[in-house]
Amino acid sequence: MSAVLLAGCSSAGSSASGSTIARADAPPGIRLVLEHRPAPLTETIQVFVCAVPFPTSDPLYGDLQLRLDLDPTTIAAQMQRHVSLYYRALSNGAYRPDFVAGETLTMTTEETHDQCVEDAVDASSPEAAAVLVVANAENLATGPGGWGRPGTPCAATFCSAASTRRAVYVGASDFHPDNGAVPLLDLIEHEIGHTLDLPHSGDTSATYDSVLDVMSNSAAPRDVQPERKNAQDTIAVNRVALGWIPDDDVAVAGPAGGTYMLSPSAGPTGRRVVFVPLGDLMFLTVEYLAGTGFDAFLPSGGIAVHRIDESPTVCEMPVAGACVGIDRQQLTVGSTPPHRDLLATAGASWTVEGWRITLVRAATASMDTVQVEVVPTDG
Repeated sequence: MSAVLLAGCSSAGSSASGSTIARADAPPGIRLVLEHRPAPLTETIQVFVCAVPFPTSDPLYGDLQLRLDLDPTTIAAQMQRHVSLYYRALSNGAYRPDFVAGETLTMTTEETHDQCVEDAVDASSPEAAAVLVVANAENLATGPGGWGRPGTPCAATFCSAASTRRAVYVGASDFHPDNGAVPLLDLIEHEIGHTLDLPHSGDTSATYDSVLDVMSNSAAPRDVQPERKNAQDTIAVNRVALGWIPDDDVAVAGPAGGTYMLSPSAGPTGRRVVFVPLGDLMFLTVEYLAGTGFDAFLPSGGIAVHRIDESPTVCEMPVAGACVGIDRQQLTVGSTPPHRDLLATAGASWTVEGWRITLVRAATASMDTVQVEVVPTDG
């Protein structure tokens, strides 16, 4: 049986001590993440283009007249060359999507992009697990640039896009010629995260402008690196849910907390996250973001903290009394929006939800471990 580490009390400057417990003994909300369906090792995403007429009755495009000459084969090759490599790196090789070309579907004047997506799903091959649909028209700036959905839950090892309706839609803006030979990729990478059942993260339920997660403001790296195409990395709770961090590399803090050695959460091995229970369906995550790789745009590495809430009140359609997967709430806490400045100085601390998180020892090199103390403020 998979296990997680339940940490007991320990003194600052020492490694965490505690006993190992079965995942069944962790609070229900933590078990929901530990038991989430892992991402597949490989899968096929089929690319379609929606040719939008002008004029169109779809309010998403308004009166915008630009129509790009987009080709599914070209887009599939671009996605394979860049987005597939992004996800392989993001997951340390645990998720390897392959992109193949579909066809161009022509919308009628009365049809919407939603109908075009459904037509693409219906036209997808039996081998496709999801579809990526790109319109040849730009979305209005007042609307979303795109969206992604995980579709109907599937218990089998493989389910086709036609059976689950799993899909990504994006407008043409990121493919504008002004962006160069390689389109902007971060929005597509963000929306693919939604197809894997990942929720937004950020400051509130309504805004997701944290710079720390592809599932938040995925364009944030370009504010520092203007030529950047890819999004940033993702946060530890998403890695655990997708099986990219195994249970044995997760520590669950007991009531007295403790001191922990943390490896970078984006790294391939080591203890990479501490879960701090706040109740049955709410907990904190404490992780070390090294500020390298996809996160090299950050001022420095440091500790990041998120509050994960699966309470029925945070979503309109809770499953079995909890908001799971794409419906859970993930708020960036401790740091100040937009959360570029992490807990990076030895001795510095944040107090969050009745817990004090202190960086005891910072890393001397980016991929070193750090030492962090997590203790209740009333202890």
